[in-house]
Amino acid sequence: MVREWGMIEKIEITMINETVHNFRKGEFGVQNISIDETRGFIEIEYGIQEGGEKKVMIPLQNVEKCEFVVKNVEDVNVNPENKPI
Repeated sequence: MVREWGMIEKIEITMINETVHNFRKGEFGVQNISIDETRGFIEIEYGIQEGGEKKVMIPLQNVEKCEFVVKNVEDVNVNPENKPI
C-alpha cells in the first residue's frame, strides 16, 4: 500500500547507523519522493538520466527517523472564502 501523503517536497531520513540523508524535490534532479509502506521502501525518483531511469530505494527497516514536508495542493489553490481559484 502506498499511503497518499500528498506531494512530499523534502525529506530528512535518519538511518539506524546514525547517517542522515536529505532529499528535496527539484534539487540534484529529484523528481518525486514517495513512501511505499507495503513494499517497505522510501523511493526517491530522479527520472531519466543517461539512457535510464534512476531511483533510490531506502528500506524502512533501516530507518530510525523520517521527517518530511508535504505540499498540500488544496491549500495552495483556495482563496480566503474557501472557493477554488
